[in-house]
Amino acid sequence: MIILFSLLLSVPNLVRYALTIMRTTDLKQNYEFLNEFLKHALLIVVGIELIEMILTKSHEAILTLILFVIARKMLLYSVDLVDILIGAISIGLIFAIIKFVVKDEKLMAKIDNTYSASVPVKKIKDEYKLNIPQDMSNTLGGLVYEIAKIEGIDEIKENTRLIYGTYKFKVISMKDGGYSKN
Repeated sequence: MIILFSLLLSVPNLVRYALTIMRTTDLKQNYEFLNEFLKHALLIVVGIELIEMILTKSHEAILTLILFVIARKMLLYSVDLVDILIGAISIGLIFAIIKFVVKDEKLMAKIDNTYSASVPVKKIKDEYKLNIPQDMSNTLGGLVYEIAKIEGIDEIKENTRLIYGTYKFKVISMKDGGYSKN
């Protein structure tokens, strides 16, 4: 809430910088104002991404936040080729992680036990050696739904936590009223 309030308070400064840039005729001053405008604008973007990260707690949101922080540093504070090279390599690594690690459901399942709701329970039992009940539903999403009914939970939403025996389930994300990751 404090972050959102701070972001809203910084918007008038952003507008003031934009108006000053349009009115200034001196190129050196204009460059300095543009630099300050970019600092503020990119800081607002980082703040928005921080709010998204706090709300979703997803791997992709964390990596996107890091990406914007690196981009801001590169654009505003890089003074030599080494800074730019390190920033470009960092951005490339983050894109590679997003493409090859975060998007790979099988790898994410191994890293932090995050599974798609559409994964068959039998597959989870066989591949990951988890002893979850197979007789309640065919898919993990169906199993979570059945466990929610047992626990008396009427509405399943993001961050819903369920316990069944020694297993703890948490709904990570939802799409169109259905959950996509448990």
